[in-house]
Amino acid sequence: MKCVKGLGFLWVAVFAAFFALSACDDSSSASSNGPDENAAVDSSSSICKDCEDGDGSSSSKKIESSDNQSKDSSSDAKSNSSSSKKENTNNSSSSQKAGSSSSEFVFKLCEDGDTSSIVLAGKIYYNSCKNGQWNQDSIGEYVKPKVYPNMDSVFGSEFKAYGTYKDLRDNNVYKTTKYYEKFQQNGGTVIDSFTVMAQNLNYAEIMIDSTTTVFDDSKVEKRCYKDDPWYCDNYFGARYTWSEAMGLPKVCDSVGVEENPKCNIDLSKKVQGVCPTGWHVMTETEWKHMATSNGYSAVWSVLSKAVWNYELVSEVQNSRGLSVLPKGDEYPSNQLASFWLPKEASETSGGSIHLALKDVEIGKDMKIGFFNIRCVQDEGDTVLR
Repeated sequence: MKCVKGLGFLWVAVFAAFFALSACDDSSSASSNGPDENAAVDSSSSICKDCEDGDGSSSSKKIESSDNQSKDSSSDAKSNSSSSKKENTNNSSSSQKAGSSSSEFVFKLCEDGDTSSIVLAGKIYYNSCKNGQWNQDSIGEYVKPKVYPNMDSVFGSEFKAYGTYKDLRDNNVYKTTKYYEKFQQNGGTVIDSFTVMAQNLNYAEIMIDSTTTVFDDSKVEKRCYKDDPWYCDNYFGARYTWSEAMGLPKVCDSVGVEENPKCNIDLSKKVQGVCPTGWHVMTETEWKHMATSNGYSAVWSVLSKAVWNYELVSEVQNSRGLSVLPKGDEYPSNQLASFWLPKEASETSGGSIHLALKDVEIGKDMKIGFFNIRCVQDEGDTVLR
């Protein structure tokens, strides 16, 4: 049993050194020549833990080698003590080689060069790894990624008779739908019909945003919902002030059309405004033909299948193909569609029409607001102004 013998001999050496030093002066016992008792105990602990009868493992061999060294040097306790201290200083004792000490283990949170980010309370924190620890590099404002609505069902309905029109000013192509009604009146047959764009107009020479305070009357300017061009280009269309929609200078948003010669427009007639040549801004009468029936709301027949919250109403059919979308896709904009009408309510207010899931309302709004418009083709329009 080699390990037991080695252990006994080691303790003999330790006790021998202890008694030898006991006879010395107190000051000499505190010198560097004293034995490292703790190191000897640690080594014996490792031996007792690891060795077995006849054990031939590499760990036992390393420890046994250390024991033999202690045995060979037992006659010189001072030299043995000095050797133990040197081994401890260099972190190379037999117990450390056997892995019984935790001083060599370094806890790492990350690998150098790694990066990470975390979002907290509207801020995004950027971090990088250095010396196994995370370090904060910078802090920025967190902008939630935009998720756009699915627009596949914009025109999906039982109405399939769409036409198309290409605006040669910018080559935008619009779907069109036709209103047609035949009825008897005063002993004769009357036909009301007109062709209207089934999409909001999206024409402009300049796109502006909500921070714009200076306007250019020489160009057609539009805004997009949330100042995001995606909405303009994906059926929500352009949004105009009242004067822009009517093709007037910006000053006409704050004065009556009859009070300033720059606002030279006859609102008793159909107004081309920003619509293409041969088209005009959809009138109140034309809207009522489409969205009402016998004076009651028929909004279910003109709303698009996309974007609206149809959990609130189930009868929407878009049977007339007008495919009206709400102002935007976030509350409260996703609950209402608003359009300018070619009429004036006051010096600073323009006529408007608002469509919700169940209601249609003719109203008035500040001219400086931004609403959509629909364009109706002049040719074939039999509906009176």
